[in-house]
Amino acid sequence: MSGSDCLEVQFSAKCSLKSSDNENKPLECVPLLLLDVKHCTASTPTVFQAFDGKILFRTIMAHARIVGKVIPSKKNGHYKFEIDDNTSILPLFIPKKEADIFELQRLRNEVFTRKTVKEHKDILTALENLLNKTRQQLNPSRISVGNKIFVFGKPDLFRGQVGIFGFSWDIDIGSDRAMELAYKDEIIEWYMKVYKK
Repeated sequence: MSGSDCLEVQFSAKCSLKSSDNENKPLECVPLLLLDVKHCTASTPTVFQAFDGKILFRTIMAHARIVGKVIPSKKNGHYKFEIDDNTSILPLFIPKKEADIFELQRLRNEVFTRKTVKEHKDILTALENLLNKTRQQLNPSRISVGNKIFVFGKPDLFRGQVGIFGFSWDIDIGSDRAMELAYKDEIIEWYMKVYKK
């Protein structure tokens, strides 16, 4: 299975329109174009609707390019980015997670100390690699203008403006564009299902 096939399986598992007994059950991880996020409305504080109420959802995913960045003040604790997917530009808010970063550093120090003992060195090395990867996910300061980003989040309605509050993200750094192409395959399939309703 190639890298893009694996990503397609992951997207399909997370984002396919699942039939359920309750037709009005809100969906999770709905792939949406930013233009459609911009036009969504809140039916409750945690449930949103798109396509004139055809789809109810809690969370979305998007793939876009970073076109602007505002470094957070100590007061608000969020990075603000402007993202563009060629259909619209929206603000993206990603929280700083300094307490989690400090806890990860503490765990990395403990793993480093335990690695001096010869027991379980391979397990500790794997744990150290996992902690390093997790730390990257907690640090939005490494996101730069021009990066393509894949975001899981929820619409954020504030003073009549729509944005996205991102709770999980990854920078698309692959030169083969596998992540972007897998996402676009999923969003095309998803939109075809929406418009068949």
